Order: sequence, then structure tokens, then C-alpha cells
Amino acid sequence: MYIVLPEWLRRSWDWFWYFRCGKIKYQVFVHGDEYRVMATDGRTAVWNCYGSTPEAAKEMALYRMRRAYEKEE
Repeated sequence: MYIVLPEWLRRSWDWFWYFRCGKIKYQVFVHGDEYRVMATDGRTAVWNCYGSTPEAAKEMALYRMRRAYEKEE
């Protein structure tokens, strides 16, 4: 059972717990026998980062976030 929160409440929650402190928010999904990760820091987001384990998928997301930061500079 899922609880649907209003959009303004979800955005406020994310800002307070993740983005205000400079953290990255990860969402891990099981996609068949792989894991897919979406990550954001409030300014930059990456998605479709695949891996055979959740940790490998998170590492791919961090790598793609670093590449996105380098492109911004």
C-alpha cells in the first residue's frame, strides 16, 4: 500500500533531508535481474544507471553525476 503525498510536501521533504545537506538522493528499482538507479542532488539528475547489484548501479550513478558536473564547468 502506498501513500500518495502532495507534490509540495514531497519536494519540501526532499529539500530538508537531502538537498539542504548536500546529499544525493538515490532511488533503486529492480529491473528483471538488474538494478536501475535514479539519482539527483536537487540541481542535476541522472537516470537509467544499470548494474548487477544495487551498489554497482549506485557507482554508475555517481560516475555519471561526476561527468555531468564536469560538463557544467
